[in-house]
Amino acid sequence: MNEATLKALKGAMDRQIAGDLQFAEQVYLRVLEEDADNPDANHLLGLVRGEQDRDSEAIALIEKAIGFNADASAFHHNIAGIYRRVGRLEEAVSEFRRAIALKSDYGEAYQGLSEMVRFGPGDPLLTQIMTQLGNADLPKNVASYFHFAAGKILDDCGQHRVAFKHYSRGNSLTERKFDNSNFQQQVKETMYAFDDRLADLVGEVGLADFSPIFVVGMPRSGTSLAEEILASHSQVEGAGELNDMKFVTRSASLVAGGLPWPLSMNQLDSAIFQNLARHYVDRVGHLLPAGKSRLVDKHPLNFQFVGLILLMFPKAKIVHTTRHPLDTCLSCFFQNFTRGQDYSFNLDSLGHFYDDYRRLTEYWQLRFPDKILELSYESMLADQRQETERLLSFCNLSFEDACLNYHNNTRKVKTASFLQVRKPLYTSSRGRWKNYMSELEPLAKIIGYPLELPVSITLGRNVLG
Repeated sequence: MNEATLKALKGAMDRQIAGDLQFAEQVYLRVLEEDADNPDANHLLGLVRGEQDRDSEAIALIEKAIGFNADASAFHHNIAGIYRRVGRLEEAVSEFRRAIALKSDYGEAYQGLSEMVRFGPGDPLLTQIMTQLGNADLPKNVASYFHFAAGKILDDCGQHRVAFKHYSRGNSLTERKFDNSNFQQQVKETMYAFDDRLADLVGEVGLADFSPIFVVGMPRSGTSLAEEILASHSQVEGAGELNDMKFVTRSASLVAGGLPWPLSMNQLDSAIFQNLARHYVDRVGHLLPAGKSRLVDKHPLNFQFVGLILLMFPKAKIVHTTRHPLDTCLSCFFQNFTRGQDYSFNLDSLGHFYDDYRRLTEYWQLRFPDKILELSYESMLADQRQETERLLSFCNLSFEDACLNYHNNTRKVKTASFLQVRKPLYTSSRGRWKNYMSELEPLAKIIGYPLELPVSITLGRNVLG
């Protein structure tokens, strides 16, 4: 590869990382016009196709790149991620292992593999990880991946104390920060802005000929499960975690003379709510295929925008998923989120975020008790059929057996629940927090969930003096 091509690919890759897929795509295509066998251009274009949800093309391009350069560890790691989300799980595991074999310090590949495999005591992968963590020169971001991987393996093996230490270290090394005071203020302003005047407009304004389903809640609370159940219905398309409501709030701010969300709400009138609804439909409407009538937007943090959603779409359905608060928070803390969810990398920050989330969702529930369905993960485990019927009925959908067998759905899953939704319901994750009671005690106090820790008694001589 000549120096000019290398420089062009490097520049395009930087633009791709910054989110400019169109620019990067054009560069890769130009390189491939001159050299169709260029492995790097095939690989990078494959990553663009993956970002564009053109997974079959992405896989073909990266497989082609591997054919030209089978020793490139990144090729194997990145195709493993795509295999994983389209349900080709065995191939994903194989490719993660191949990436590790080629690059023994590939921390991200160790984490990817650990998320997919159930480990037992003595697994050699843990020995490899500990060897890597013994390297004092390991960059922080790489060490973080190794700690998350070690935490997962040790949790599988029931070594909970040391597992939590690795998870804590992994979270700390990411150096991700979150402004809790800013979010708390935003929640207060949302409740203040959404006054009786706006509440009385719900059902009277907006776009009535589009009835989306919004699945909201804390991450790791069952949002992916709810979407997968709904997406297994013949009339429903699961669109995944869409960021479009954030863009809608930016449009609302512009209309309101630059007032930030949520203060902009009080400057909006009936016509604007309908325009905002059309703006949303223009952004997501292409995701609804012919033959289907309902779209699911499953971005959990849309709980912030429930009032605006109902003003935009009077026929919208809001499904709020809930799970035991400590199971939810533990699962967030144990998940190395690629982007967003910065509050989850510190237990205090996570606890305060959860408290504010709960305060706002309780407010919406009081305002609109008939517009929001609370779907409990634990209730779903206890009676899957009853809860599935309740969910479908709330969304004005007929019952279909496929919704009980959601795990047979072959649609791709991009979220952290990629493995769970490929399986029938299982109960092993329920009450997982009990393995970490002492570690979670500070968080439990923040969210108002006091723990009764077991009392340990030391027996021996001179206990009293």
